[in-house]
Amino acid sequence: MASFELAELLTSVIEGDFCLVPLPTIRKHIRERGFDHIKLLCKKTGFSFEEVLKRKNNTVQVGASGEQRQKQAKEAYSVNKVSDKKYLLVDDVWTTGSSMLAACEVMREAGTKNLAIAVIARSS
Repeated sequence: MASFELAELLTSVIEGDFCLVPLPTIRKHIRERGFDHIKLLCKKTGFSFEEVLKRKNNTVQVGASGEQRQKQAKEAYSVNKVSDKKYLLVDDVWTTGSSMLAACEVMREAGTKNLAIAVIARSS
């Protein structure tokens, strides 16, 4: 499915005035693809988006155990300045939820009051 089709799907289910926040992709994967797929998806929705989250490390979650994912995710993100906007964190796949949950935690610690999540697919 092309990124614009995924953007249409995402847009069709978002209710409200959210500022989209892409979960940062590690640099290795951006180099391999030639683009940041989640950032591109957010751009194509037409909603405002901000790169509020920064990647602190480049650990690869693919192939890691659930325990490894949780440990890596807890140290993966930092937050730039947040405001009183309604933020919607966007990621492509929910495997164990470690990345998304860690991102939510640092967003809350940074003072975010209105936070929701959107994930395109779930891995089983």
